[in-house]
Amino acid sequence: MDSAATSSSSSSPSPVDYIVLLILRPIAAISFVFVFIALGWLLAWKLVLVHVPLVQEIFGLRKKPAKFKPQTRRLSRYYNSINARNSSASGPGQAMAPPAQSSRNPSPSQPSGKGEVSDLRSQLRQLAGSRAPGVDDAKRELFKKVISYMTIGIDVSSLFGEMVMCSVTPDIVLKKMCYLYVGNYAKVNPDLALLTINFLQRDCKDQDPMIRGLALRSLSSLRVANLVEYLVGPLGSGLKDNNAYVRTVAVMGALKLYHISASTCLDADFPAVLKHLMLNDSESQVVANCLSALQEIWNSESSTSEEAAREKEGLISKPFIYYLLNRLREFNEWGQCLVLELVAKYVPSDTNENFDIMNLLEDRLQHANGAVVLATIKVFLQLTLSMADVHQEVYERIKAPLLTLVSSGSPEQSYAVLSHLHLLVMRAPYIFASDYKHFYCQYNEPSYVKKLKLEMLTAVANENNTYEIVTELCEYAANVDVAIARESIRAVGKIALQQYDVNAIVDRLLQFLEMEKDYVTAEALVLVKDLLRKYPQWSHDCIAVVGNISSKNVQEPKAKAALIWMLGEYAQDMDDAPYILESLVENWEEDAPEVHLHLLTAIMKCFFRRPPETQKALGMALAAGLSDFHQDVHDRALFYYRLLQYDVSSAERVVNPPKQAVSVFADTQSNEIKDRIFDEFNSLSIVYQKPSYMFTDKDHRGPFEFSDEIGNLTVGAESEHVVPATSVDANETSDLLLSTSEKEDTRAMVANGSDYSAPFYDSSNPALPLQSELAITGLLGAADPGPQASTAIDDLLMGLDLTAPPAPASAPPPLKLNARAALDAGSFQKKWRELPVAISQECELGSQGAAALTSPQALLHHMQGNSIQCIASGGQSPNFKFFFFAQKADEPSVFLVECKINTSTTKAQLNIKAEDQSTSHEFLALFQSALSRPEAAIMALAAAWRRVSSSAAGVAAQSLPDSFRFQQRSFCSSATAVASADTLLAKLLQLSTSQIKRALDSEDSVVAGRSSDLAVSDSLVARLASSSPQKAKLVLEWRLERMVNDGEKDRSLYSNLISLCAKIRNVPLAMSVFTSMEDCGIQVTASVFNSLIHTCLSSNEVITALSLFEIMDGSETFRPDSETYDTFISGFSNFRDTHRMRAWYQAKREAGFSANLLNYESLISCCVKVKDFDTADLFYNEMMAQGIAPSEKVLDSVLEGLCKRRNCERVKEFVNFLMECRFEITGSLIEKVVKLYCELEKPDEIEKLLDALVEFNQVGEALLQVHCGIIRLYASLDRLDDVEYSVGRMMSQGMSFSSPGDVERVISAYFRREAYDRLDLFLEHVTRYYKLTRSTYDLLVAGYRRAGLTEKVDSVVKDMESSGALAC
Repeated sequence: MDSAATSSSSSSPSPVDYIVLLILRPIAAISFVFVFIALGWLLAWKLVLVHVPLVQEIFGLRKKPAKFKPQTRRLSRYYNSINARNSSASGPGQAMAPPAQSSRNPSPSQPSGKGEVSDLRSQLRQLAGSRAPGVDDAKRELFKKVISYMTIGIDVSSLFGEMVMCSVTPDIVLKKMCYLYVGNYAKVNPDLALLTINFLQRDCKDQDPMIRGLALRSLSSLRVANLVEYLVGPLGSGLKDNNAYVRTVAVMGALKLYHISASTCLDADFPAVLKHLMLNDSESQVVANCLSALQEIWNSESSTSEEAAREKEGLISKPFIYYLLNRLREFNEWGQCLVLELVAKYVPSDTNENFDIMNLLEDRLQHANGAVVLATIKVFLQLTLSMADVHQEVYERIKAPLLTLVSSGSPEQSYAVLSHLHLLVMRAPYIFASDYKHFYCQYNEPSYVKKLKLEMLTAVANENNTYEIVTELCEYAANVDVAIARESIRAVGKIALQQYDVNAIVDRLLQFLEMEKDYVTAEALVLVKDLLRKYPQWSHDCIAVVGNISSKNVQEPKAKAALIWMLGEYAQDMDDAPYILESLVENWEEDAPEVHLHLLTAIMKCFFRRPPETQKALGMALAAGLSDFHQDVHDRALFYYRLLQYDVSSAERVVNPPKQAVSVFADTQSNEIKDRIFDEFNSLSIVYQKPSYMFTDKDHRGPFEFSDEIGNLTVGAESEHVVPATSVDANETSDLLLSTSEKEDTRAMVANGSDYSAPFYDSSNPALPLQSELAITGLLGAADPGPQASTAIDDLLMGLDLTAPPAPASAPPPLKLNARAALDAGSFQKKWRELPVAISQECELGSQGAAALTSPQALLHHMQGNSIQCIASGGQSPNFKFFFFAQKADEPSVFLVECKINTSTTKAQLNIKAEDQSTSHEFLALFQSALSRPEAAIMALAAAWRRVSSSAAGVAAQSLPDSFRFQQRSFCSSATAVASADTLLAKLLQLSTSQIKRALDSEDSVVAGRSSDLAVSDSLVARLASSSPQKAKLVLEWRLERMVNDGEKDRSLYSNLISLCAKIRNVPLAMSVFTSMEDCGIQVTASVFNSLIHTCLSSNEVITALSLFEIMDGSETFRPDSETYDTFISGFSNFRDTHRMRAWYQAKREAGFSANLLNYESLISCCVKVKDFDTADLFYNEMMAQGIAPSEKVLDSVLEGLCKRRNCERVKEFVNFLMECRFEITGSLIEKVVKLYCELEKPDEIEKLLDALVEFNQVGEALLQVHCGIIRLYASLDRLDDVEYSVGRMMSQGMSFSSPGDVERVISAYFRREAYDRLDLFLEHVTRYYKLTRSTYDLLVAGYRRAGLTEKVDSVVKDMESSGALAC
């Protein structure tokens, strides 16, 4: 029993066995399974999964291309997808250049250098003579590389010889690629082209006709004049070849030979061979090619050869025409069009022949190709021009095929067919009147197709279909495409002018005026004006609606001009007409010259009907018109002024005569032009809607000028900003400007022959009788009778000081100047230093001339008109300084002028330097004559206008309502508003974010932004943004809510709010403002988009900014303007991204905008920051060459660049130039120069700089900076004697230290030299004018303590206690 128990116990498993069995073995099994699975996944990953595109995108192995959302019209919907796109870009580094300047990305296969081209050459040489199997495949790969390199613009002409050697192969694919290569480089390298002659001639005799044809085509495409002798033989053989393809290529090769060498082609008698082939060849393509080649050859030779002229006439003979017509079905579409074009020139002998040809071509009208159908229609129209009845039947017959083609095919093809149909509709609208529904616009049609259809709907309107057409057009007025909406409104107006159902149409137009869309109101106003001219009986209904329209809501010049015309024409029916016109005069500078012309006429008409109410407005308008720089506005104001001066009743008969209704509106094209376009049917003339000579020959445009844009392809219609029709009624000529002769007579009455001289009254002139003066005085009742009744017209202008201009100046000398003289800034500086002063003279400018310099730009513009250019200007009133230059017309001799003008003394100091001293006095006389001419009179009128404005404001304040007087008082209380804003700022900074809006509700007068406190509100937001952007955001949100709740319609307030969002860098809030504008029905303008773009760039959201630009670029109502490009240039300048900044600058220039000072500030400062100094110099020279005076920022950047280059000589020249030109030398400018000289340890240069500043009377911070810089440099060099001298010199000029650092540097120098007694004297002298700071006292204590001077330490501590520095 014991042994059994022992054996059983020994056989039982131990604890270790349990551990192995229950734990280790399962773990090992599981581990084995996981390792096996992992190995399987690893193999699958390496062999399969890494090549799956979806896996690559998931694990980031391949970058997923960005999918941009298509552009939409409404930005509020578009913006929802912008955030997702921003996540794919991390800042401005990934921004793109302007869309218009997109450049091609290099191909991945592009070689990195010349090494790969050399490898290709060696590989081609190895394969050139090889006949190993598979060598053609290797050649193909190499040829593909060569062709791909050539395609992307890499020069691989060095492989010419190797390519030719490798072309010896029967493989046709290799030959095609080789021929392509040879044709590309043969003309550029004619010497290398000789290498191809042998193998091309050999291939022209190959057994394969395909190779023969390809070789012949390549040989004739070399276009090298020296190789024509090698071309004659293969061409002759090709024309006689048995294969049709070879003959087809040979025919076109003969034409190419004619263009290379006409004599060689004619000597080889190729035209005769081509004629034989054309008449006898069985292949239709050969016949078509021969016909095309012979037409071109004989057209060129017919002017010099009688035989060629006879052959050309033989092409349109009856036998040949019938021969081609009988074979017409054999030709392809191109050949059929060629034959039909020739048939259209044929003149049949009788009507039966006409019908035979038309019956033969009847089935061509059903052809699937639109070109064949149009060519057939042209034949039908030309054959029946002399048969009116049949011609009308032709219109009926071709109508169905054309309508079918319009509804099928691509939009481009539909537009081409529709253009031809448009011409036919204009010639015979009654035939297409019943098919008007075919011209309804489809939702998916492009805008250019819709525009053409709208014109056709206008043409086919008659008594039967007017209601349906107008109803359809009214639907288009709400189209999202603004251009189409405008065109539809114009179409409704044109139909109304055709006298079809006028009652209903007028009601529709008046409904347009009530729509809350600016462009709809604008177009409707223009059309209502034309309707009133034709149907005066509708004036009562129209004026009732027009009177409710505010002139502030009409921004477009054409629409505002139409509104003004109605205000003047129907002033007696509109109670507020004089006051509306007066408000428009007060905002004179905001409107275009076109509006000014209508405004002058309207106020005159209103004055004749309601004199007392219009007297003030008329005086203001005439004064503003006389001071206007636009020639037409000035002439009209002067004309009206003299009419009133002569006789009021005569003026009324001229300006406002009895008018009759306009019966006919003129068309934009004459019948002669339309007939000529019809003769060129089935050509580009139909698409461009102008005869071919107008767009093919610039020298023969004739008296008709049209737009070059295809967008304006309409007969009798204009662009979207032009009135649809122009009156030819003789009664309306009184509203036009003076004729040329009248203008000359008018100008002759003005002293000195000036276009801009002030009008004056000559009391001795018998042509102005006393009766007219009394009439004016009686009518106006504006002044008491005085001793001189001639002052009555002055009463009309409310006391304008319009005195006679000065006596005529002497005639200018015969010296002629170059109007296009150019001189860069560097050359001007060099010549100014080298040339001596030839004449120095002081001249009298006159009080009126001095008045002109309130804005020096007028003087610069006038002097430029006299061929005298300004290269620099500066100064502030009363002292101005200009630098001018001029050049002789017949030689490169130049004149340099320094002109110093003091407006208080009305004198000008002239310093003239000339390369030709003999003509200095003649130039002086010319310069003085130009300086004293018309600008004085202009600015005298402007000053009078300012006096009128100020006096009128004072007089009107007595009779204005309280609301207007409150607005005037608000300007006086601006200081109170600023103080209130400061109090609110402190309050907002203390409150929590949850209490901000509640506090704003109690202080809404400061931040509402709806009055003159707007600037205060903006400054409040700007200051709040610097300390708490979140609170600034809440302020802007509250302000937006208030504007929306109040129904604010002022676009400028919303635009300003978007600009404020840039200060807190909050794009979503700016987009919310934009969306609110849309919801309020406010039309978006380019300025609003510019504010959005500025906000995006300020927030580093470049992708969003570029998206906004794309939207603007695709729009017609808010196209990118100069400010748009300025915003991008400035934005990328802040990013220091010179590449994209320069790209946007180039895009602005290519868009037709000129560079301005803001652009150059951004360009130069950015280039200097990234140390691209050469580019900065280029931009600076470009700016100076354009006559743009540099700003302080530009000068600062240029000087910074020179200092960083440590170019002391150029720095010295630049500073001297600034002082000579009297630029203001600021402390920041001079600090850079002083810092450079100190680093280079050049005290002599700083001393010279100081002397120059003193010489040019430079005072203030700049001079102090130089003094302190000299002291700092001497102190660093331990030159104590020079330090003490410099300190004494500075103190003697009334200046003292501005920085404690400068004082401490001097003290440190004394301590280094252990000159303690001299230090005491220095401190005693300095402390009289300068209070020492705590840091300076600490330095003294440390220095004396280190030297062991305990008494000095105690003395310094006492001084600290007495001065209060110890408490600091």
